[in-house]
Amino acid sequence: MTKSLIEQIEEAVTKDDLEPLAEGLSVSIDKRQGVETIRAELLEAAEALAEKGVTTTEELSPDEAPSKPPEPEKPKYQGRMLKHLKNGRVFPWTAALAKNRYMQEV
Repeated sequence: MTKSLIEQIEEAVTKDDLEPLAEGLSVSIDKRQGVETIRAELLEAAEALAEKGVTTTEELSPDEAPSKPPEPEKPKYQGRMLKHLKNGRVFPWTAALAKNRYMQEV
């Protein structure tokens, strides 16, 4: 059986233990604050949710769909390219770069 949110918050020892719980509760925490201050803020938010009937992390966010659709990939440049002979990087062709002797058209 999973532990309730309040039990998880009370058992957390470090700020790093509290951080994923804060993300789940949608509470912003400041790492400059003390552990007890952060714990008090999280307990307050967890108790407010407990009054609404949400007591575990599974009830908090059951299989949320991503809010943003994935961004389409940026199309690659299809024009003339220049390769730097020393480091191998490839750049789009420009007249200024093409004048350099360490650039080669590929």
